[in-house]
Amino acid sequence: MGQMARKPMVDASGGHGGDIDLKPFINFLVVLIPVLMLSAEFAKISVINLKLPAGRGSQTETASKTQPPEEEDKLLLTMIITDSVVTLGAKNGFMPSMFYKEYHKYVSRTNRNVDTTVEVDPTNPTKEVINLENGKPYEVSERQEILLYVCDENKNVVKCMYTKKENIMLTTAEGSPMQSIKPGDTVYTTQNPRKMLIVSNPDEFELRPLSAYDEMKNRLLKISERYKEAPDREDIILAAENTVAYDKIVQLMDVAKESGFPNLSIAKLRG
Repeated sequence: MGQMARKPMVDASGGHGGDIDLKPFINFLVVLIPVLMLSAEFAKISVINLKLPAGRGSQTETASKTQPPEEEDKLLLTMIITDSVVTLGAKNGFMPSMFYKEYHKYVSRTNRNVDTTVEVDPTNPTKEVINLENGKPYEVSERQEILLYVCDENKNVVKCMYTKKENIMLTTAEGSPMQSIKPGDTVYTTQNPRKMLIVSNPDEFELRPLSAYDEMKNRLLKISERYKEAPDREDIILAAENTVAYDKIVQLMDVAKESGFPNLSIAKLRG
């Protein structure tokens, strides 16, 4: 068979020529460019508006010699939650961190008389808890309560005076937890608003482990009482680590609402 003759290229108009049809290539670029732009990382630029105080010129003759009045600022209250520490922060800084020990109480689904309370290891929060009746791990749905108790720098649980009947924490007028009382003492309850009591019968009170929920309510009440004029006095942000149990966050949300901060925002702490 003889060699086949090559056919000349034919352009769109029907004539002969060596031009290449670029339409498919252009169509490909039209699709490719948006994809590349979406996958690219762009620098984020934030702009901070600064307003210099009036009368603060560089000339000593015209510069103000007195401190200008501060503008009303927001409180920006934030509760930072980790597996062993809760810290309150605001525009003026941070309160001392509250360290706590965590206990989980489980109740058997098949036998309500069987319950187990264990201390949670912050380094291994997902460790299984065994039901001693059947030897099987408790399920998360069987966790009835998350208990948090304030501890000191030596990891010893702190104790505080409570009312026996209502189980209400007692503090001094400054909001410090009370470890002891005697007849005639003036004490305050962690209610919103606080209530003042004069101790007549010390037997109506007892020393108990200090609940971290109660102490957090106590601290939030002090902030609420101090910053009554803040424009965001009812706002609070709860920022928690991913490993913090959701039930614990919900309980702290309830504490914030009871303390006068009903406007809640949830955030996550980045690792």
